[in-house]
Amino acid sequence: MIFIFAAHYGEVENIIRNKKMGKRKISFPFLQYCTDGWNESGAKKEQKQAGKERSCMKESAGADGRILLTICGEGRNNAAAAVAATLERESAKRGDILLSIGSAAMLKGVGEERLLGKWFLIHALEEEGSGRAFYPELLYQTDFPTARLITGDKVLRRSDAKWAIETKSYSSIEKEISPASDSGQENVSPFGTNEFILMCGERPERMDTEETLLYDMESTAIFQAANAFLSLENLFFLRCATDFGVGELEREELESGQLGSRQHGSGKTVPEMLREQMRKEEERVFSFLSQVERLDAEKEKEREKEETFLQESASLAEELRLSFVLAKKLEGLLSYAESLSSEWRAYFQKKREEGCLPCRDKRGGQKVLSEFTAWLLIQEKQGRQDKEEAEDALGAMKEVSVLNRKKEMEQESEKALPLYPPFSHIYIEEALLGGEEAEAILWKFPKAKCIPIRHYKDLFNRRKQNRALQENSRKLILAKKEGQRIYPGAPVCQSFSENAFYYASLLMNCPFHCEYCYLQGMYPSANLVLFLNLEDYFSDCQRLIKEKGSLYLCISYDTDLLALEELYPFVERFARFLEEEPDLRIEVRTKAGGESLFRRLLKMHLSEDAKKRLIFAFTLSPEKIVSEAEHGTAGLKGRLKAVKMAMEEGFTLRLCFDPMLYHADWESLYTELLETVFREIPMEKLYDVSVGSFRISESYLKAMTKACGASPYTSFPYENTDGYYHYPKELLLKMEGFLEQRLLEKFPKEKIFRWTEEEK
Repeated sequence: MIFIFAAHYGEVENIIRNKKMGKRKISFPFLQYCTDGWNESGAKKEQKQAGKERSCMKESAGADGRILLTICGEGRNNAAAAVAATLERESAKRGDILLSIGSAAMLKGVGEERLLGKWFLIHALEEEGSGRAFYPELLYQTDFPTARLITGDKVLRRSDAKWAIETKSYSSIEKEISPASDSGQENVSPFGTNEFILMCGERPERMDTEETLLYDMESTAIFQAANAFLSLENLFFLRCATDFGVGELEREELESGQLGSRQHGSGKTVPEMLREQMRKEEERVFSFLSQVERLDAEKEKEREKEETFLQESASLAEELRLSFVLAKKLEGLLSYAESLSSEWRAYFQKKREEGCLPCRDKRGGQKVLSEFTAWLLIQEKQGRQDKEEAEDALGAMKEVSVLNRKKEMEQESEKALPLYPPFSHIYIEEALLGGEEAEAILWKFPKAKCIPIRHYKDLFNRRKQNRALQENSRKLILAKKEGQRIYPGAPVCQSFSENAFYYASLLMNCPFHCEYCYLQGMYPSANLVLFLNLEDYFSDCQRLIKEKGSLYLCISYDTDLLALEELYPFVERFARFLEEEPDLRIEVRTKAGGESLFRRLLKMHLSEDAKKRLIFAFTLSPEKIVSEAEHGTAGLKGRLKAVKMAMEEGFTLRLCFDPMLYHADWESLYTELLETVFREIPMEKLYDVSVGSFRISESYLKAMTKACGASPYTSFPYENTDGYYHYPKELLLKMEGFLEQRLLEKFPKEKIFRWTEEEK
């Protein structure tokens, strides 16, 4: 469903005509219009069942879409009331879309007549009185330039526009940034695959280096009320710059209560002149609305599919006579089956034919559930084989595949709104504007839109974000880390018997996308936050060294810093700091390649002692798992090449076979991995190795599943011990024991660290 809100009828009258919308004849405080495709809500169904007249009467038939348009009136109070009342009455659900449309005064750019009549998509909202800021999601590309908007409590006078120019100019981003492309350099990361998404790809051109600033009286209230009901990515704010505030003549009319009654030199009233401005690009607005309708239809299909699955799961749980807890377990198992494309429906149909379903009692249901779990683990292998066979078949028809893909892309462009490429927008805290480090990063993204923010949490911690979508359209946030910056190591991680084991959070989220990564359950957003105040981190390290006597610090503990080393030299700067602190050791864990980094570190002429205290820990996985689950990372070949180069330069090296991930062919895959490692790497030169199977906290796994949907890594039938999920005990011991025994063939036992439950 699509909910449209406007302050006045004149702002949307052409949309009402274009979509053939009729007035809604119901008892409701606000005037509403809707299309023929509008589905009856729960409230309307109750009215119909009670024999009352259908609430939505149309002036015409045959209109497409399911649109409900509400005229909320002027001001924040009216806007908040209209949005809340409408969404509550219509039982708004996840996936529904809200579009706020209206006129706005232009604050920044007074006298720029060329911008009058231009429509803008709002990327930042600010309350004039409180200064609170809100940020609509920027995932979908549109044809509209973006702008910042301030919401006030009164009609803006033209003479007051000077205030905004003086206080909201953000002068540091108004200047041209020297584009990296002018030097012939390409923003391509050398650390991951050639398809590494963060540094490559075309980005949309900026309309202007200056930030456009608009003013209205409703938007912040609409945003706050709507975000309580709807997902952030489904809120769109579209504003037309119609004027520069109320002039003296309009002011007299306003104060006398006669605004719009008097004709001006043009022979038109004020409302007529505003409508004329809004009609200049109305075809673009109609086109955008059609795209939103297609997007709504896609979301509805996804929701219907999800609801069907949940209904099937609930019905099956009743047949099995499962308790609430076991019913949720069944739902997870069915999600796992879906991710494997297994024929679980046929499995249970066969059980019905055999007379096993419905079950007579709870014990019978538990037995069937246990049998289904065992069957799934067998199906996992068959499902992967079927997938590989399908991929081979496509490879044999390469030319046909290319043509089909081209056709699909053409259809996709017609289907809905495309996503922005990663790093299309860079948010930067106001305190960092104009700083050398921030400017150096912005220089690398000349086509990105820079948006000033008060604090990174205003963006990163927003309600109802769609992390799954954000993964494909990440934004970069430049911030300053306040408060605690260095933390004790987590219990689910290997401490390597270090007493002063700490980690620093320098980057929130990771540029890579591993399907099993706990960060998906830890953070509400997939956007990347870079903390640029390294000097504060260094001060914290010095304090801890003084307290503890020494410090073992992981700086790439909950991210992969090497993946962004070309963007910001975290590792290089910490290496310089390490040289100054003899009681500090640093670990850099990575799944990147990083060859160029070691060449730069070599040029720094670090002492041999500093090199020994700088530990590079490479996580290694079988190539098949890398390709299936560790997206964007360097392949096994690239990681091993970097390991050898680091060794040659005298750095300390650690190999991490952690986490081990279950695969139907895990034994053969890890056998092949170890054979490759033994062949390529001189094991005697390694500092140590770590072994551990996948484990994760209960809360993180649940959040991962909710945020990113089911996958073989989130819906596997894990066991739960004291709030931590892990593989079944027998499988866990078999996998870890196998790997450890093979490592003992080439490596001393005292240098093999195996994570155990007791360590937690």
